[in-house]
This record gives sequence, structure tokens and C-alpha cells, in this order.
Amino acid sequence: MDENELTWESLSFLKQQTEIYQATSIQDALSHLSACSYHLILIALQQESETICQLVETIRKLVITPMIVLLSEHAEIRNKIIHLGADAVLIQPCAAEEIGLQVYALIRRYTEWKSERKEENPILVGKLEIFPFQRNVKWDHKIVPVVKREFDFLYLLASTPGRVYTYSQIYQLVWQEYPHGDITNIIYCMVHRLKQKLKKIDVSAEYIISSVKEIGYCLKVYNES
Repeated sequence: MDENELTWESLSFLKQQTEIYQATSIQDALSHLSACSYHLILIALQQESETICQLVETIRKLVITPMIVLLSEHAEIRNKIIHLGADAVLIQPCAAEEIGLQVYALIRRYTEWKSERKEENPILVGKLEIFPFQRNVKWDHKIVPVVKREFDFLYLLASTPGRVYTYSQIYQLVWQEYPHGDITNIIYCMVHRLKQKLKKIDVSAEYIISSVKEIGYCLKVYNES
């Protein structure tokens, strides 16, 4: 993802070795990440610091792909961006050779890790199991037949159990659109269908999704009896 012309030109040498997609907007980038697989994400946006931080956090919730962020000189948010999920943060101006080395190192590490990974470690919350690579959901080892948005919703909540996500945050991260229309009802209907599927597996399963009145949803954290 790149809105910086100099940076894009400085990386043109990589085109000889790999396929590069340049997103035209933040929404375009998020849409492609939901549908396509990449070996590395490069963020070079001339935007406010908060926007960059939100984008990094959003992307990290969607994918585990290595991420490099290029910041303007004297940026004060480098540490925050690393903690939000970036793998490397480079301060511009930065030599093309340095960017290229970071790209090479992260792609090499990522591809080796993927080739060596034999089993996927699921996210576990109580009896709920979520398998990000297979995009499967299980309750007490039984498959829950979820569709894409139901999976993305559960994965979002299970990544940070107990954290409350607002309707606006859920809509933006799951639907990957900026909130518009009656998003509360849209999300409610999706959650209702998902709860019915969980209930068919176990009458108590639906209660792992907790509604926070007029705010949003979270995944309940409790001890199984």
C-alpha cells in the first residue's frame, strides 16, 4: 500500500522478482487483503498518525502477513506502531537498499515459516475453537457451519476475549466498509443467525457472545464447569 511516489519508485527493482499490487485507497487495500494472500504489506501513507495506527491495528486483526511501515522523518509513533502489529518501521528518507533488505528478510522468514508449519494452533476461548488458516469454527470439537462474516466476527472477538467492540468497529472490520445505514440492525441479524447455529451444537454455546447494550459485542470469558 503506497501513496508515496518516491517510495514506490524506489521499490521498482522488486518488480523483477515478485508481483506487486499497489492499492489505490485504504478501502481498496482492506478489500484485497480479505480476498488475496500476500507475502508482505508495505504501508507508506501521507496521513495523520492516528489513521496509520488504526490501519496497522485493523490489518493485523485480519492477517498475519509481515508488515513494513514507512514514516515521515522524526515520527513520534514508531513504538506504538510496532506494538500494534508492524514488523518493521523505517523512517524516511530511507535508502532503497535498506527497504529492499527489510523486504527480503521478512518475506524469507515468512515463507520459511509457512512451509515448515505443519499444524495450525487454534484460538481457544472456553469450548470455542477458531482455526484462522482453515477458517473453521468448532464448539467442543464439533464443527459450527459459519459463513465468511460470521467467521470474521467470531475471529475478531476471540482474538481479544472480553474486549468490547462497538457496532462501528465491528462493521468496519467485518464488512470492511465505513459504517453507513442501520448497522446496529445489520449486525444484530448476523449475530442472531450465528447464535442459532451455536445453539444447535450446544444450547449454552450461544451465550459466549455477549451483547453490551447500545455499544456492541464481546466474547464472554468464563470458567467451564
